Amino acid sequence: MKSKTSSRLVVSNAGPLIHLAKANALHLLKALYQTVIIPQEVKIEAVDRGKEEGAADALQIEDAVKDGWIKAEEIPLNGDFLKATKIAGLQTAEAAVIQYAYQNHTVALLDDEPSRAFAKTLGIPIRGTLGILLEAVEAGQVSRGEALEILDRLSEIMYLSAELYRLVRKNIFAQ
Repeated sequence: MKSKTSSRLVVSNAGPLIHLAKANALHLLKALYQTVIIPQEVKIEAVDRGKEEGAADALQIEDAVKDGWIKAEEIPLNGDFLKATKIAGLQTAEAAVIQYAYQNHTVALLDDEPSRAFAKTLGIPIRGTLGILLEAVEAGQVSRGEALEILDRLSEIMYLSAELYRLVRKNIFAQ
């Protein structure tokens, strides 16, 4: 069954891009969404700074930008909105992702809990790295076996509690 979001535009923060690229699973975003918008601040973090640090994942993300399915955009922030996000402790890139998702009624790809909580208060649909993986299984973009391999790689890249790891693993097989 095809995912509900498969033809919709999404906007992403750096975390999901970096995690998926490090796990050699960035292609899942293209398969699920076709177009991923990123604020310029996210490009700077995920590509420019990553390349300065010699991170291979930055080159994968840069290639996706060059291919055109990840589109870096300048997202001017509303002053009051930016002030509210700063009070909430969010970074400018997170604020831009959330504002874009809110204004364009689209899914925000966010991993950090404070930004996810802020987005939820605005009624923005969110998905994190693990949710993207589960969505890819549901959409038939990756087999259960491949999903488990990706989950294992992700567990080496990002913090996953044992409980969360078991829950995601269980959900991979529930699809």
